[in-house]
Amino acid sequence: MQVSSAPIWKRLLALIYDALVVTALVLISGLVASVIAQGEAPSWLTQLLIVLSVGGYFWWSWSRGGKTAGMRAWRLRVVGMDGEPLTSQVAIKRLMMCILTLAPTGVPLLTGWLSPIGQTVYDSLSNTRVVAEPTPPKSTQ
Repeated sequence: MQVSSAPIWKRLLALIYDALVVTALVLISGLVASVIAQGEAPSWLTQLLIVLSVGGYFWWSWSRGGKTAGMRAWRLRVVGMDGEPLTSQVAIKRLMMCILTLAPTGVPLLTGWLSPIGQTVYDSLSNTRVVAEPTPPKSTQ
């Protein structure tokens, strides 16, 4: 399958979609923490559940198919520099690099314009890249 680097604008739109999923995970984590604590949950419990659920969402999505919900909607996929799917270890490394470079703010995404293959700073640090999948051919039935 022929793939090309994903345009930054598509990556930004996928980030917005994923922000909706993350919002839901944060709300559910808060609810679960309150249920566990049988009332007002301690902040450490809520934060722990948020980190586990949000981090787990990205780790699972990237290591099991290379796509988050937002990436699926825009036909994007994260792969290694060799074009191979990410292993669990590489997905964890990418997640850590995203956190360290403040990727959730969207600002590091702009560094993709500086790379000839559209790699952001967190892509470079984790040896990954995001590619656009071709549009499937239309059925002629």
